[in-house]
Amino acid sequence: MRFSALTLALPGALLLSACTTVTPAFKDIGTRSGPCIEGGPDAIAQQLYDYRIQHRSNNLTALRPYLSDSLAALLAEASRDNRNTPLLHADPFSSRPTTPDKAVVASASTIPNTDARNIPLRVTLSQGNQHWQDEVLMTREGQCWAVDDVRYLGGSVHAPAGSLRQSVEHR
Repeated sequence: MRFSALTLALPGALLLSACTTVTPAFKDIGTRSGPCIEGGPDAIAQQLYDYRIQHRSNNLTALRPYLSDSLAALLAEASRDNRNTPLLHADPFSSRPTTPDKAVVASASTIPNTDARNIPLRVTLSQGNQHWQDEVLMTREGQCWAVDDVRYLGGSVHAPAGSLRQSVEHR
């Protein structure tokens, strides 16, 4: 009788273990204190560039929903430092000093790790007949994706360093 109870319990235990859920690689993806834009990393980056092209403004309050908490705080602090005025009055989200006419953000659908916390995406920018690429670093804060940095890859860079963060930190 003992043997038959074990033979029934073992397959049941194996069946239950197969039904457990898989936990993501990042259990704690942080929190977000600012407003949030709905969508994936590529959609939010595209919306940021579309907004900037349409409004031609560096108004940090208007851009806040697109920016990570730490980048928003860094830019707010940087705006009080006169050394950052040339960069912040130009286009801090592009290698070139003037806002592009068009931006196309690469799709994030080819990113294999859906649990990713940071995703770099290429952005193809153009102004007239000039074309260049930069890279926008997206980060997940809570359930939101937000821009955390821009790497300047577009050749004749107007910024003092290779990325937006490095340019305003003055290290």
